[in-house]
Amino acid sequence: MKLQITGVITTIFLMNNVFASDGEALYGQLCASCHTPNASVKIAPPIFAVVDHVRQAYPQREDFIAQIIEWVDEPKEEVALMPGAIRKFNLMPKLGYSQNDVKEIAEYLFDKDTVLSKEYKEHKKKGHGSN
Repeated sequence: MKLQITGVITTIFLMNNVFASDGEALYGQLCASCHTPNASVKIAPPIFAVVDHVRQAYPQREDFIAQIIEWVDEPKEEVALMPGAIRKFNLMPKLGYSQNDVKEIAEYLFDKDTVLSKEYKEHKKKGHGSN
């Protein structure tokens, strides 16, 4: 009996951890190939820069998540928070991801500690990234 209870508790614990990492897994599957966690790949702005810009404009968790969902659902140059990135990389294409997947990714991005690179901090000091 104790073995069964331990098994059930372990299963619940593991399931909670799987669900808790869905946003991270989805980010890895859907976003990371373009929005890398560092500045080495030059396809799109690195994810830390995206998170930083969205957090500045939308510091509340619910607003941040809503903005990410809205942007991914329908990227529009006229409302972009990173016009310099659009000039450099072009406008992000409409990808057709489900809003639920994007919500999980946005929750993960908001909740995770974002580390800004030294280069990015210098870039921001020069006023880049805000234009």
